[in-house]
Amino acid sequence: MMKQLVKISILSALFLFASTSQANVVGADTQNFNPITSGVDFVTVHSSETLQPGVINAGLFFNYAINSLANIEDVSTQSRDEIIDSLVSMDFNLGVGLLKNWEVGVSFPQVLSQDVDNPAFRAQFAETGSTEVRANTKFRFWGDRDGGGAVILSMNYPLIDNNPFTGEEPGPTFNFQFALDGTIERVAIGANVGYRLRNSGERVTGFNNIEPFQDQLIGSLAASYYITEIDTKIIAELFGAIPTQETEFESDRDLSSLELLVGLKYDVLSNLALHVGAGTEIYQGAASPDWRVYGGINYNIGPLFGIEEDTELVESIEITQMNAGIPPDESTEYKVIDAEGSIFDQEPTALVENFVARDILFEFDKDVVKREFFPALAKLANYLLKGDGFKKLIITGHTDSIGSDAYNQGLSERRAKSVKRLLYSVLKAKRPNIKRKQIQAVGKGERFPIADNGNYQGRQLNRRVEFRIYR
Repeated sequence: MMKQLVKISILSALFLFASTSQANVVGADTQNFNPITSGVDFVTVHSSETLQPGVINAGLFFNYAINSLANIEDVSTQSRDEIIDSLVSMDFNLGVGLLKNWEVGVSFPQVLSQDVDNPAFRAQFAETGSTEVRANTKFRFWGDRDGGGAVILSMNYPLIDNNPFTGEEPGPTFNFQFALDGTIERVAIGANVGYRLRNSGERVTGFNNIEPFQDQLIGSLAASYYITEIDTKIIAELFGAIPTQETEFESDRDLSSLELLVGLKYDVLSNLALHVGAGTEIYQGAASPDWRVYGGINYNIGPLFGIEEDTELVESIEITQMNAGIPPDESTEYKVIDAEGSIFDQEPTALVENFVARDILFEFDKDVVKREFFPALAKLANYLLKGDGFKKLIITGHTDSIGSDAYNQGLSERRAKSVKRLLYSVLKAKRPNIKRKQIQAVGKGERFPIADNGNYQGRQLNRRVEFRIYR
């Protein structure tokens, strides 16, 4: 785990101190494609969901934009079937869940290459390199696994010199947004609305026909549908901006912009997602390309901290039971087993008790219990023998949806049996009259999810082992 963190830290440092782009006419405002740092749900549109405490997302996205640079003074209309200019850009993103419902993130966008085939005076970069640093924080003030609301504050710090769209020595741009999302059947829907507060500098000498951009209203819509059978999410997004006041901008483009994006997110592994997609301008505004093609990955690790305070697992089970019409009572209450098994230091409190352990009991795609969890299972064995002992213990294994249904069914069964073998060996040593049939191992595969299989942390909740004790 530490090696992964070191690699991510080195990459972050490399992007942060990379060469700065120099622009003679254009700046970061030519880039409307800004992938979110959490990697949850959509591509550029925020949902209300935040990264769980201790979960880290690293993202790397590339996009190829055709005809996104503005003609200056020459206001002839560009043609969709002719490539006049193209940009290849890259975004390296890092997101971290700090507390429940609170995350932070940072992005390092880069212009990798530029090709302009037009004799007219055009907006273009003088050199490639870093364009800005984007930092953001999101707080979810309401919601559950089906939707909610959040506030997002982000800041763009420009790294481009001589950019007439932002002016001489501009200050940071601040973005204030609200995110709302919900679920209709199996379709997730999200909406963002906000205000972009610019700190533009003075007009750049020599560009009297371009006044630095001022504040904007920003908004976006998104919808996604997760196809469990092929571990793939279909995503559609619409995003744009409207200026709050007119500025001088002699160009073939408008200050307002609107772009449509359609893509796929394929879960290669439980913690690795691949994105591909394309987009086009709906309204020919600043930085809206005739065509855009993008690809990227999101890689997750964790939780690296906050596990001992994990209530998300129990809450997800309770919501699932509620939706299934199961009335809450003592027989449906669950308690989380941590790595130390501290929950078993107490005395039994009911005739039927339920406990649940996250997938941290096992290595990914393995059915052998990690050695560091042997003490927790030993405490469970002692707990089973307290008082008059137990009549029956049912161990149920669950998986996420990555892989075939048949494979996940087998994996869940093997994991439940692995836990049963360990527990029975400990119990037999303590009380020889224990019968093997008192412990049942059951596998449910991917059939009973308690969270969204369409993202990393939802899948992590679905990979669990449940224990039901009858006394």
